Amino acid sequence: MAKNKIIWSSRANIELKEVFEFYNNRNGTTDYSFKLLEEIDDLLNTLSESEFIGRLTENKKTRVVVMKVYLVFYEINKNRIEILSFWDNRQDTKKRLKI
Repeated sequence: MAKNKIIWSSRANIELKEVFEFYNNRNGTTDYSFKLLEEIDDLLNTLSESEFIGRLTENKKTRVVVMKVYLVFYEINKNRIEILSFWDNRQDTKKRLKI
């Protein structure tokens, strides 16, 4: 089975960058960010081979997969998977726009 190409939306990129910046500033090191990046890479490799692992959301098009305290929202479009949002569940849900 061919792997699907993974692309990140600008929104997801910004959210991920904010998570990394938070931990880099709080911890004074990039160690945790690199560990988290490895975990994200593992998830994306799995997702590229098994795109239906996430559960469908209310809109029946977007899927979500849980990664520890993060929610990764994505959509499948032909042979590519678009990451729509990388959400930290510990944040105020009012900050998250409806997906």
